[in-house]
Amino acid sequence: MVVTGQVDRAKVTEVSGTVRGLVTVGVRVLTVDLTASWDSAALLPVLARTRAELADDGGSLQVVGVALPEFLAALSDAPLDEVFLVHDAVRGEVSSETRQAISGRRRAAW
Repeated sequence: MVVTGQVDRAKVTEVSGTVRGLVTVGVRVLTVDLTASWDSAALLPVLARTRAELADDGGSLQVVGVALPEFLAALSDAPLDEVFLVHDAVRGEVSSETRQAISGRRRAAW
């Protein structure tokens, strides 16, 4: 599923309905692409709820295209399930080379 444009209340309602419909008809693996959207941190509650529902049924939710600076303010008040959702999305977008470089710096700091 691709989300485009500004994520306002109407877009949140639209995405929520679409996601609920997909889950209702049996979709168990869902990818939500936020690359072409902005203000998408407003979707955190919907995405976290969907992720939990899919996980309960053995499914999964992957979020791609997260603009981290946009989400940082929202994460300061977010429940833990929303924080993990963003963490997993960002972790998936970091290249293995970057992960290795970060890991090397951490080991050197020890």
